[in-house]
Amino acid sequence: MGGNVEIPVAIAFLPGASVLSLLADVLGIPQGVPVTQRRLLRKACPDYVLDVMGPITSAGSLHIPDVLAVAGDLKGDGMRDEIRGIADTPPDFLLAELERTFGGEVPPAWRKAVDNPADFVTAYAGLASAVWDAVAPVWRRAKPLLEREVGRVGVASVTGTMGDFLANLSPRIDFADGNVLLPDSATGREGTAIRKLTLMPLVSGTRACVLHTDGDGHVHLGYPIAGLAPLLQGEAARAETAADALAMMLGELRADILRTGNQPVSMGKLADLLHCTAGTVTYHCRQLEQAGLLSRERRGREVRILRTLRGDALVDALS
Repeated sequence: MGGNVEIPVAIAFLPGASVLSLLADVLGIPQGVPVTQRRLLRKACPDYVLDVMGPITSAGSLHIPDVLAVAGDLKGDGMRDEIRGIADTPPDFLLAELERTFGGEVPPAWRKAVDNPADFVTAYAGLASAVWDAVAPVWRRAKPLLEREVGRVGVASVTGTMGDFLANLSPRIDFADGNVLLPDSATGREGTAIRKLTLMPLVSGTRACVLHTDGDGHVHLGYPIAGLAPLLQGEAARAETAADALAMMLGELRADILRTGNQPVSMGKLADLLHCTAGTVTYHCRQLEQAGLLSRERRGREVRILRTLRGDALVDALS
């Protein structure tokens, strides 16, 4: 993959995307949310609401009809008004959208919503409200991290390194030949050809991923911002600041590769450990090798990596 990207790339601060990612984690689709934060979220969510949310996760990914989507802005001030608006959505609007989405063949998992659309909309709004109430303070404290992304995206655009930037967003996201490649649990994982890309930094877990594609190839892609763990976990996360410093410098995936490389490990094993493709691992290992932080050697049919002395020194300096 080259460093340059021949499509428009923008950035948007939509707290509603973070709410969707956290909802996915609460409903059993892991997003890398710290255990302490996940417990708080689950405690905040009424049990009866969780019982009716099965349709949204029935396909193994989080599917939210557009009529239930929330957006918000950097300040997050309008989120509660948007959620109240969803609670007032006429049931017929939801039924019409489900008909359009599934071409008249609504899957069995959505029968509860079809049979009682008003109850479903009310339950969804209650769950979204509970998640937003829990994450709103973190979103506001994360404002410097969010604003930093404007500079990072701008630099990548001006210097022609947007491809490198996109490839380093998350271990669950890859970008190649004009396609967004996502993990098995994400809608559109087979590759979505894009005309325009809008990035959405997420205040969620380290493996967060949210995707929305409109009819003309405009993709909204949510990815986790680095350095969020102390805000999500509070004082208990201060002991992890050193590891975060390495991630802030190299990116989450490259930091994980460098930490794993303290002993020889095959590329295949590394891809399994980091839950990403072999091509993604190869790309980032090559970048670390060019920086003198990692060495690669072939042993029979395997290629193994190992940290160099320079890599050891960097990890030690940030420990």
